[in-house]
Amino acid sequence: MAAAASPAVIARILKKKEQEKKHKQHQHHHHHHRHSHHDKRRGSHQGTSRTPSPATSPKQSPTTSPTGHYPVSPRRGSHPSPRVSPKHPRPRRGSSPNPVGSASLPSLPSSHTNNLLTPSSHSPAGSPVEHHDRTITDLTFVFGKNGSAPHKAGDHSRDASPKVSPGASPKSSPKKSHAKTNGSEEQANAHVVIVGGGYAGIAIARKLQGKINFTLIDPKEYFHHHIGALRSAVRTDFAKKTFIPYDATFGKRFKQGRVKDVNTSDRTIILETGETMSYTHLVLATGCTGPFPGRVDDTITAEEAISRYNNLAEQIETADKIVIVGGGVAGIELTGEILSAHKNKNVTVIHAHQHLINDDVLPGMRTKLQEKLARYGVTFILDERVKNLEEVATSVSKPTTVKTDAGTEVSADLVIRCTGVKPNTAVFANNLGGKLDDSGRIKVNELFEVTGLEHVYAIGGCNDVAEVKMPRHSTAQGELLADNIGRKLDHKEMKPHTQGQLMMEISLGPNSGVSQVKGLILGSFLTKYRKSKDLFVHRFWKKVMKQEVPH
Repeated sequence: MAAAASPAVIARILKKKEQEKKHKQHQHHHHHHRHSHHDKRRGSHQGTSRTPSPATSPKQSPTTSPTGHYPVSPRRGSHPSPRVSPKHPRPRRGSSPNPVGSASLPSLPSSHTNNLLTPSSHSPAGSPVEHHDRTITDLTFVFGKNGSAPHKAGDHSRDASPKVSPGASPKSSPKKSHAKTNGSEEQANAHVVIVGGGYAGIAIARKLQGKINFTLIDPKEYFHHHIGALRSAVRTDFAKKTFIPYDATFGKRFKQGRVKDVNTSDRTIILETGETMSYTHLVLATGCTGPFPGRVDDTITAEEAISRYNNLAEQIETADKIVIVGGGVAGIELTGEILSAHKNKNVTVIHAHQHLINDDVLPGMRTKLQEKLARYGVTFILDERVKNLEEVATSVSKPTTVKTDAGTEVSADLVIRCTGVKPNTAVFANNLGGKLDDSGRIKVNELFEVTGLEHVYAIGGCNDVAEVKMPRHSTAQGELLADNIGRKLDHKEMKPHTQGQLMMEISLGPNSGVSQVKGLILGSFLTKYRKSKDLFVHRFWKKVMKQEVPH
């Protein structure tokens, strides 16, 4: 049996155990403190800057800050430390720091960060975001008496104003910024009525959309992209791509109807239904009318028009001898489309003038067009007018004989009429009769103002501006007038129309064509990629009308 320990020994053992216990506690506390301190250091570096070590590669990042610091991205799932250097505050992710003195911008919900543009860092404090008009136009604000009105149910024109976070500063609100730029009392009460939805009509409507209230009126429910009409007459899969519905682009700002009369004294128009509509500014953009297949009758639906084009394509496919009456742009492009799809057709072009196309194009362009078509065996009869055109069935396969005023006779299985267009202004003969020239075009000045009338304008193919009537010019006139109406409402000077150099592109099928650009004659390579490949179908569906191209 072991002897009992003395009190002194027991005391030393207890003291030693107490010391060992304290030592272990101290070690545990030190280890925990070291890890905690390391975590804090690691957290404090997330999202801030650090000086590169001497071993850093000499190739510096292009985003190096002026102080030579490199940004360090936080680890995924971690939370940056709230400690931020007051000297170099950490910017919000995806944004640029504002310069000293610039207006601070509130944060927006993530769902809106892709729809709004913040002012440039070089803009003075409080300046309106004028250089981002394109983005603001895309969002399209609808002006009413109190500034901008919300998107209306059923309106498909993308006019909804973006929402701003509750804490947003009024200075940064898109509504306030836009109203400050375009929110005059005149603009708030303006109503622009556009009669005609051709190239000029949709150009001014798209430019006004989101800025000034307007109504677009047309007898058809669709925009006919007649640049592609002649290919539609040859290829059955193409016609459906040339009819674009108005409603999906303009919503309630489009009204299908036919204008019966105009009363300029009380600023109203009268529709065939008897309905009247008041305006502050009236834009006449009724364009031109012409024979099928270059144009379609505005009394038929898109489905009926497509069926008619497909039927003509079948007639062309079965015909052996085809006579095209007219050697202007339409006649030449139709000839090229036919021969690009059916190389062995016997095609004759009869033109009433000495030269193809018109006198505005260079002789070299006409020569190049004739050379290209002559390779397919095309016969040209120039400076002779068809005298029995009214007796000949057109666009229908039927054996017939075409006779000219010079005594020439040509047998044909199919006759297609491409005899040009005339201004569509008959409806204005009552009140605007004195404003029309001998050819029926509306007389305007360099601002497109109808002679002697205030707040009435005419653009595109229906006016008497001395330039070739083509979609490119009509579009330019519509966009300029939209800007000028805005300037007029803001009491600013309007800009006059100036005619530039003629630019013309003539397609001869999907892979061929000739262009005249600033006095230069260009062949198939550039013409194909600029126009011939798809005849601007994708541009008008997606960029202009903001819709998807049908397959």
